[in-house]
Amino acid sequence: MLIDDDKAAREAKLAEALRTNLRKRKAATRKDFGGEDAAVSAAEAAPQPYNDVRNLLGITHGAGERRALTLSLSAPFPNPGGEGWAVAVRLSGDGGQFDTEVGKAAFGEDGLAALRKAIDLAQVAIDLASTTHALFWPDERPYDLSAPI
Repeated sequence: MLIDDDKAAREAKLAEALRTNLRKRKAATRKDFGGEDAAVSAAEAAPQPYNDVRNLLGITHGAGERRALTLSLSAPFPNPGGEGWAVAVRLSGDGGQFDTEVGKAAFGEDGLAALRKAIDLAQVAIDLASTTHALFWPDERPYDLSAPI
């Protein structure tokens, strides 16, 4: 039996799988808690300082500019806009939608559920950063996007 080895077809399938995975992760992190505005307003109530959980080196695709990227999570806190708990996620240094003073919050029924959703949201932040930056560990080893946080 002949095996189809078309490189363009493989790359297209991989790109579609990555887009689908990103959409699923984004949908899982904002389930039934008020959407984008609620995520930002809840993050404003997050306890400071955030805990830095991952440091990366980002090199912009176009200009080759090197930037230090820091992924930070807050401690779980009661959702100020309603029921449940929240954890804020911030990815500083890339200039993206998570690179703000407070980042965005993920929500859950309790602190542990919120933390699990925040880890998923953190992966979304890193996935989004990878669209504008080549990601590396601080010692310049390539960063594997499939690596768990």
